[in-house]
Amino acid sequence: MANVNHSTLTDPYLHEPKDISSAGQGQVYVADGAGSGDWVEKTRFIGAYVSFDASTPAYVHSTTTSDTPLNPTFTATQNNGFSLETSPNARIKYTGSEDIDVQVIFTVSAKQSSGTEKDIQWSLFKNGVELAGSRSIRTQNNDDWGSISVFGYTGLETNDYLEIKVKADASCSIDIASAFMSILGSAH
Repeated sequence: MANVNHSTLTDPYLHEPKDISSAGQGQVYVADGAGSGDWVEKTRFIGAYVSFDASTPAYVHSTTTSDTPLNPTFTATQNNGFSLETSPNARIKYTGSEDIDVQVIFTVSAKQSSGTEKDIQWSLFKNGVELAGSRSIRTQNNDDWGSISVFGYTGLETNDYLEIKVKADASCSIDIASAFMSILGSAH
């Protein structure tokens, strides 16, 4: 039998990718386009929420006319590759090792309790920079609960973080009854 290097094989003689015995359960092989690749997690995800409390409320945020980060206490429901950060404010940090592309959805039930109606803007930020196209606005009347959703798509590398920032057309207090942030992604 002739000695043949694997790198010279062509279809139909190719077989299972290199190092398959070291692949973790549920991992997939992602080719790099140069004849090699890596075993990575099939998906990375987190669901994080602020517990519902409309009477206390769960979290109150002093809003100004400049973007300020929300800082509630999030709890993770499902998690593969992320950590919940509390300093300097509430953030969700990516801790996986492979680069991923993610869809981010943030939904919040809130009201403002500072008199006349206010136009309140919500946006996703990655590493302190706003994700283009993620800004949403809702006019909130005094003591009138309403919901808003914020969406975004981005790539994440290890230690990148996401946070929500909010501002209004005038200073006000925003009461948050509940919130949920979902991040779902896969390697690219």
